[in-house]
Amino acid sequence: MDNRISPKKVTSFSHPYRFTIATLVTDMDEYSQMLASCQRAGFTADIAEYIYIDNCGQNSFDAYTGLNLFLQTAQGEYIIICHQDVLLNYDDVGALNAQMEKITKMDPNWAILSNAGGLENDLYHRIVSHVVYEDGHEQVIGKLPQKVGTVDENFMVIKRSANLALSHNLSGFHLYGTDICLVAELLGYSAYAIDFKLVHKSYGNPGNSYYKILEKLIHKYARFMRSRTILTTITDFRLSPSALNRKLFSTPFAKKMLRRDKKYEYLKTQGNKS
Repeated sequence: MDNRISPKKVTSFSHPYRFTIATLVTDMDEYSQMLASCQRAGFTADIAEYIYIDNCGQNSFDAYTGLNLFLQTAQGEYIIICHQDVLLNYDDVGALNAQMEKITKMDPNWAILSNAGGLENDLYHRIVSHVVYEDGHEQVIGKLPQKVGTVDENFMVIKRSANLALSHNLSGFHLYGTDICLVAELLGYSAYAIDFKLVHKSYGNPGNSYYKILEKLIHKYARFMRSRTILTTITDFRLSPSALNRKLFSTPFAKKMLRRDKKYEYLKTQGNKS
């Protein structure tokens, strides 16, 4: 049996479903309403699977562990992670496919789509959004679609092939959209807010737990982005946001230093002896 992995095998892999719709559920009646709206919008059993985590009564999983479980087990080519209080009463599966096709032409390296998000380094415009709330208020902010640094968690489309995951060292029910966007960016992917109109029953309620998670998220990424020296088996180099360090450790300089590196010379000598 030939167990080799070839590019042909990888590109020909097909998913049983185009979409997986995954939800953390605390109210089965509300979840049933969401399911019915999705099916009316064309997410039928032939193209979509529905999976959920039952948090009714008590939270078996928080958002970080629960969504990681969704990302690991989903069979869809695209994973829609949404709140139970979302209703697809406006745009349907055709509209979503059209938006996905549009973004793919603009940027084939996208990994996350949502109906709302925060712009990166733009303190004036701040967010873009197209959401209808239960009271009938329609929030339309900014021009869509648009590349964003964070997304709203009420409705997220995640490309399965990007192999994303949320942080193991964060927990709770807030800011997981921010976390997964940062992870995606680190892996070389991008996120977009798209014009996909739906109903979200809640305006959001951050509360004290939101700010506790925010503090932990800031601490986690501040530490990760710190200046530090990286040691490899061949050489060592400096990671830093400093422009001077970036210049010092540019490719020509790094190659010159590598030739002088004692570890490199030692390993090269040992390699010649074996």
